[in-house]
Amino acid sequence: KHLFFLLSAAAPATPGAMNGLGATGAQQSKDCSFGAGSVAGAPLRISWFLVIFFIYQLIDAVENKSLPMWVRVSLVTGNELLLLLTVLSHEMGHGTMARRCGGSISEVLLWPFGGICFTTRPQGRSPREKLVDDLYIVAAGPATHFPMGAAWVLLLAGYAAACSHVVTAPAWKYLVPFGSAMGPCMNPNYPGCFSTWSGFLCYSFLTQAVQLNVMLFMFNVFFPMYPMDGAKLIVCSLQLFCGASARCAAKVLIGTSIPLAVFFIGHTLMGIHGGGLQPGITMYMGFMCLAESYKIYRLYKEEKLYTHPLFEQARSDTTRINDGGGPAARLNTEQRDDPEAGTSQVQFSEMRAFSGAGRTLAGSYEAPSLNERPPDAARQASSDPAGRRAWLDRVEHDMAHKAKTVRELEDEQLSLTRRE
Repeated sequence: KHLFFLLSAAAPATPGAMNGLGATGAQQSKDCSFGAGSVAGAPLRISWFLVIFFIYQLIDAVENKSLPMWVRVSLVTGNELLLLLTVLSHEMGHGTMARRCGGSISEVLLWPFGGICFTTRPQGRSPREKLVDDLYIVAAGPATHFPMGAAWVLLLAGYAAACSHVVTAPAWKYLVPFGSAMGPCMNPNYPGCFSTWSGFLCYSFLTQAVQLNVMLFMFNVFFPMYPMDGAKLIVCSLQLFCGASARCAAKVLIGTSIPLAVFFIGHTLMGIHGGGLQPGITMYMGFMCLAESYKIYRLYKEEKLYTHPLFEQARSDTTRINDGGGPAARLNTEQRDDPEAGTSQVQFSEMRAFSGAGRTLAGSYEAPSLNERPPDAARQASSDPAGRRAWLDRVEHDMAHKAKTVRELEDEQLSLTRRE
């Protein structure tokens, strides 16, 4: 029912670093939202479109005559508040970790596609350090569902124990993804059922809170459709723990995110016959994710992945060259990604049986005498004083050349070029 609200993101607050959904959310936060106070010192804003969607749900609940009016309104209002609380806690997980990494929270936006936590990053960090920070910040959001889910399960188990006269499923069964735990009934005339609507509503809200945390965690982590948390976790882990290049990680992201976005859109089209606003919202979210993935694909083809915050390691700051003065490191002035390292090719040789003439080591083999062994360079140098001096000069020259800095090598190369 609330699939539209499962998209969560931690976006940089710098305008130049935002694009796609982050830029759309920033624009909506500026033009189509209102302030709703602050949470842990972070400004909180709520989109007006979220209010419109909530009013639409209330109207739909009023038209449904299967339950008493106040019960229907309470169900919609309670479920929406639980959803806001869960998503806000998720976003504050991103923001709190950003603060621990040296950044700050600019604001938090709740909108029809979920939540966005706009954060700043500490200055002077290398691309790898930024990637480590991103991994911590992205993982902190889904990690909040573990304590929240455990707390709601304990409350549900305690409430079920207090209502021991009602037949209910074990609380842990609501932790099973896509499970079908049997819910309680509401009928004052039958034993084993709730006798009041208030008791039934309390139990429904607790089960809804548990299932929300399970589904939010599963969808964000195990459905790696960019820019959701699961896709970012894959990209950061590939580069940090698997030694994959930024371009390799981008290929994995493109190969998983684009098919999942197409599947997401197709699944929404199959259920669009029911009408309402939700299919349109979920389809729009699918197209936005597809557009984000296509942008990364274009950056990959244009060799400009380094301009994306997740792939800054695609271009190194220095480049290695090998000129007449030996190997040196220079600033990388190329405005494109580093070339991918080629894979080594294994050379297979034909195996043939030994057909040469040889003799065994045992028995008749004799080591050559000392007079027959060829003297090495050092022994020749020791017998000839002039050769010894030349050999020592050559060793000293090689050691001095290896001790030179990059600047000294460049000056030496420049002077040689001027002489020529």
